[in-house]
Amino acid sequence: MKDIELEIINTVHVLADEEQAKVLEFAKTLQKEATMTNGDESEKAKQKARFERLKKLSGMGSSGFTDTSERVDEILAEGINKREGWSLP
Repeated sequence: MKDIELEIINTVHVLADEEQAKVLEFAKTLQKEATMTNGDESEKAKQKARFERLKKLSGMGSSGFTDTSERVDEILAEGINKREGWSLP
């Protein structure tokens, strides 16, 4: 065993059962974070795909235009017809 492992064992050994349980939970959290970091790229890809599906379901979509919010008046003005009202261009 490594020196640090022995030090951890000796330190945890003298703690009460409740404190040892807390140390174990902390160690499990660290282990889970390490696992997530190792699989980080695949997790990011899954999250991106999930987000894209949710966007489609919500009707948000992505037009590719980044200035839509700045051009809202112009876009609406293009779609207005004084006789028929507003419709998509």
